[in-house]
Amino acid sequence: MSGPLERLLRDAAYRCEVFPVSRDRTFLAHAAVAPLPRPVVEAVTGYLERAAREGQFDMLCPGLADDTRRLAADLLHVDADEIALSPSTSASLSTIAGALRWQRGDRVLVLADDFPSLPLPWTNLREQGVEVALLPYRDTPLGTDEVLGAVDDRTRLVVLSTAHFVTGRPVADLPGLGRALRERSVLLAVDAIQTLGAFPLDARDVDFLAADGHKWLLAPAGMGVLYVRRALLDRLRVPALGWHSLRDPKRYTADGPLAEGARRFEPGSLNVLGLLGLRAALTLLAEVGSAAVADRLRILRRTLVAGLTERGFHVPGAGVPEWSGITAFRPTDVDADVLAGRLLAAGVVTSVRRMPGTGIAHVRLAPHYYTTDEDLERLWATL
Repeated sequence: MSGPLERLLRDAAYRCEVFPVSRDRTFLAHAAVAPLPRPVVEAVTGYLERAAREGQFDMLCPGLADDTRRLAADLLHVDADEIALSPSTSASLSTIAGALRWQRGDRVLVLADDFPSLPLPWTNLREQGVEVALLPYRDTPLGTDEVLGAVDDRTRLVVLSTAHFVTGRPVADLPGLGRALRERSVLLAVDAIQTLGAFPLDARDVDFLAADGHKWLLAPAGMGVLYVRRALLDRLRVPALGWHSLRDPKRYTADGPLAEGARRFEPGSLNVLGLLGLRAALTLLAEVGSAAVADRLRILRRTLVAGLTERGFHVPGAGVPEWSGITAFRPTDVDADVLAGRLLAAGVVTSVRRMPGTGIAHVRLAPHYYTTDEDLERLWATL
């Protein structure tokens, strides 16, 4: 290990400077809402100070939207004109649902028992005659054959999360799945909020990708990205059309052509504060390096699984070599909410999530690359 990540893990003072939350807490809830790093805070507060003196004008942050799209595109290995900026994952998925031109009898395959934002945009299409089919959840990585076995000749779209929000269950081979579906003329949309910023993600073999920035990207809530494969643009409606959707919005006329890329899905003025934070967060991630982040999270996952299973907890996916950054476990002799409260009182921040299908509660651990071995010692001492 070398570079910025090594310094963060070795130099406690520097780590607390970049991640102030580290001064008082072991933060293991990045799958919920992450604390903000110092560079992100300074990007937002610096703008606010200037805006108070000079006004909220583009000249304060020239190129902000273009820079953010480019950084997001680099992270996803796609082109910047395939990126739209969006207020949330839910908004992005709803944009996709509204953009596709549906026909009665079309079928959408959605992973069952996942976060509500995954199925809701498609269930809203039932009044148009679109059928929503559910793919059962299992505590094993989602395989290509498993998905293809549920696809029929009416299936138009498959919608998956790259990691399940409770257990962290991943997709085994997302690029391979995307290619296999494309051979069958089936589109693939992914909710990547639980892996983007944690593990490298190549979006070129999927058709749509949505992710907000407030989890693993370490950005403020309320600003994220929507990827739309360029080849699909001319086949899609623009469900929310506004002046920013046009190729040259600064002409201030309603008769211009649409933006050539995914920017057409940005109807109006963007959340500048969220954008500033997202750009700073993406810049920080690029400096640390996606590969280094993923390597660190794999080490933390192995350490957590070993420690939890030794203590008798059930850990979904415990024997799977490649998982996500989420390590969930089920307490047996204490209520999950009570245990999470005890951990919080000891300075260990976790989250509790229940499986939608069963209601079974899990304590969810989601460390990030700046989490140290000493942080985990605090967890073990409390457990």
